[in-house]
Amino acid sequence: MKNRLWMKLSLVVFSAALLVPTSIAKETAQASIQETKHGEPYIKAYDAKGNLLKSYSDKEIAILIEEAEESDRLLAVKSKNNEGSPAAYFYDENNLLIDSTDKDAVNAQKAAVAKLKASGCSVYRYDSASFRKHVTVAGGRYFKNPQSMTVSPQQQADTLVIQAYKQGASAPAGSIQLGNFSGSVHVPLVEIAQHTLGAGNYKIQLGHANSAGHVTSLNSGTLYYQ
Repeated sequence: MKNRLWMKLSLVVFSAALLVPTSIAKETAQASIQETKHGEPYIKAYDAKGNLLKSYSDKEIAILIEEAEESDRLLAVKSKNNEGSPAAYFYDENNLLIDSTDKDAVNAQKAAVAKLKASGCSVYRYDSASFRKHVTVAGGRYFKNPQSMTVSPQQQADTLVIQAYKQGASAPAGSIQLGNFSGSVHVPLVEIAQHTLGAGNYKIQLGHANSAGHVTSLNSGTLYYQ
């Protein structure tokens, strides 16, 4: 997937079943938090050994927030049916609408997905979820070369850790730390999913740097992969 796609997402664009426990690299995350000014949104990428790969600038973060908003709008399927009639909805393996008695909703979803496929990417939509320790997208499903994902906390999230596990590996290939976000943000995953271990299938986990007594609630979001 070309990096250009993810910096221009506006052009194209967990649920209860998500819970799967694994470990979180707490020491690295906590050290990073201490270096970050309180209250300022931040995103930092680390390799498997905890070495800093990239710290995103304020300008880059602003772009990622805009991209998340565009993504949410593009994939938010709303019916144009104003009659209030009951409707049945049918979804595929990526949690995308493929059939319904509400044909307007189906056509809207198909149009959004067509724009994504034209740019060479696939998307998985995950539902809203709350977790105390950690969750994995789609209950631990592996995705080919994950590119990015949108994350939308229901309340300000002081610190979240996103980790990528390559299929067959017990330790994460890398991690993303982000914090002080109260809305959606589009998080690049290429560096942590492929920087160390190369292309392949990865599962994505979200957790806390310090999960003691803390519950995080996320709105639904999207994971982009090849």
